[in-house]
Formats: sequence, structure tokens, C-alpha cells
Amino acid sequence: MDRIPTTFRANKVLSDILMRHLGFTDQGPADLAGSRKPFLDKLKADFWSSGTKVDRFSTFSPKYLGPSPQPPYVDDGTSFYKIGIRAKRGKMEGYGVEYPLVGVDPPLAGALSPSDIPKGFLMERLELFDFGVMKNAYREVKAEEIEHSGDDIVSVGSLSNFFMICCYLRGMEAFLMDMAFDRKMTERLAGEVGEFILEFNRRELDALGRKAVYYGTWDDVCGQNGMLFSPELFKKLFLPTYKELIGNVHAHGLFYGWHCCGSVHEVLPLMIDAGIDVFDVVQTSARDMGIENVHRLYGGDVCLHGAVDVQKDLVEKSAEGVKEVVKKIKDLWGNRGGMILAPSHETLPDAPIENILAIYEAAGE
Repeated sequence: MDRIPTTFRANKVLSDILMRHLGFTDQGPADLAGSRKPFLDKLKADFWSSGTKVDRFSTFSPKYLGPSPQPPYVDDGTSFYKIGIRAKRGKMEGYGVEYPLVGVDPPLAGALSPSDIPKGFLMERLELFDFGVMKNAYREVKAEEIEHSGDDIVSVGSLSNFFMICCYLRGMEAFLMDMAFDRKMTERLAGEVGEFILEFNRRELDALGRKAVYYGTWDDVCGQNGMLFSPELFKKLFLPTYKELIGNVHAHGLFYGWHCCGSVHEVLPLMIDAGIDVFDVVQTSARDMGIENVHRLYGGDVCLHGAVDVQKDLVEKSAEGVKEVVKKIKDLWGNRGGMILAPSHETLPDAPIENILAIYEAAGE
């Protein structure tokens, strides 16, 4: 390996701005899939990440056969609406950026006891998916016909966000209150969600066989200062399902990547022990998440994806400052592997273009 590999990730508005800056005409932003290779070549990045997956254009999920959301609800752009999680249209003021506000009007918000959570209500939805056909925003293909080459990394891993699915179905505040004061309610919902996650992803992995390379999921169980609930509850409620899921992913020959924002020191060692191959996003602005500390604690145990902080590095530093961040990462990891350099999240339009370019210029030096 002659250098640290890199991925690009940004929201659509910034992607359009950057493509035009690099000389692409209207056709470039209008046809992201068709323009991705020359765009990445100009940017000097290796892949265009979807966020939690390494390759945006080769990330697939099973074809959904069910109904579309009805107004005022919208398609969230992922798979959450397919299991009854509602989203409404939101807008990022100041940028004119629209996004789906996921988890509105939680369907289980009114549950007063475990018996109010219907047994098998998620498992019933498995019949709404055709696991023999895989789709993304750019193409539809039979699972058996999927192939990957050096130009793409076929990725899967939808509907595996254990904690977040519980929160979206119940409402985050209500689910956190359940965890604190109503263990039976918590265990009932977590049991239903965990059972569904394992079966959904077993069918997805069985359909793809070894044609996929990367399995990525996210579960934001942490905030800027640490976990949102106790590590003991994570170990009891969520970790056993994650271990089984990771084992199944590895049995099919895929790498397992896990995303969590914030300060992850209470949970990341548990997930490393469970067998994850890649940790995303390395949010260095969170508590005790400075890159030297992250390298010292985890650099020899798991591959990292991210590390150029979008809240601080890309917004507050100069282009030279961003290059210094990249240089520090290169000095720590060298060419030994274990790091995929990227913005820590999808970059927003408040990041200057010269700072984005600086990442890849410095990575290639």
C-alpha cells in the first residue's frame, strides 16, 4: 500500500458545487453515477461513500414491494419507511437543503404496556421485500447478477440500526425512559426489533452470497460526551444481536463496518471484541476523541473510516490547517493500513471548497 486510501462524502448541494468547481457541466451533477469516475479522478479520491458504506453507487438493498408513504409523510431515502417509520420533509435553513426528518409521529408512541406492542409486527413486513432483486437510486439488478470490480465495492446493510429503529418506532425520549424505568417494555420492543434485524439481514446475505464485499450499519448510541444510556444496558439488550449479526456477515465473507457518532470509548471496545472490521466516523470534536488518542487506543485493533472532522476541521480551519490534520493522520498510520481517510460525516455547504480539496491533495502527497 503506497498511501492511505480515501473516500469522499458530501450532501447533494455541496457535491453539485464541487463538481462544477472541478469543471463538470450540468450533465455532471445531473448524472452522478455516470460522472463519478472522472469526478473522483479529478478530486484524487478513491471512492464516493454513501456515509456508512464505502461505495455510494454500489450500495444495495432488497426491492421493496409495499406501498409508498402517503402525505404528509415522505420517502426517507433509506429503508425506514418500509417498516412503518415515518418521515416528513425538513429544510436546512440558510442552505435551501431539503432532507427527510425521520422518526416523526412514532407508531408505538401510545403503547402503555408490552402487550400494546403487537407480536411479530415487524416480521410480517418481510413479505414486502423481494430479496432476489437488489436496488439503489441508480439501478435495479437481480441479486445473482451483481458483480464487483476494482472500480466499485458492493455494499449492503439496510435495516440493521438496532437502537435507532427502537427509537424511531417508539420515539427517542419514550424509549430512553423505557430503558430507565420500564425494563419489560424495553425488552419487548428490543426483542421484536432484534428478531427482525437478524432475519432480514440473513435473507439479504443469503441472496447475495459472496457477491458483496462490505456490510455497513450505523447506530448512534453516543453523543458528544459519551453514551446515551449505560454500557451495561447495551451489553444486555443490543450486543448479543450484534454479535450474531457480525458472525453471519463474516460467514458470508464480508467486512463489517459500524458507524457511531460522538465519544465512543464506552461502546467501541465492546464492538471491536464483537468482531467489527471497520469503525466509522472518528468524530474528533467529541470528548477525548482526538486523533492521537483514538490511534493509541484503537489503531491496532480496527480499521478506521473518517477522521477529518466536519464540525471543526473543515469549517473552522484554513486549507493549510486541513492539510496539517491529514499529515498528522498519515504520520500516525503510515502505509501500514488500518485507516480510510475521509470527512467524518457527509460534508455540508458551510465547508469551503478549498478545504475539501485540501484533504485529497494532502493525502496524495
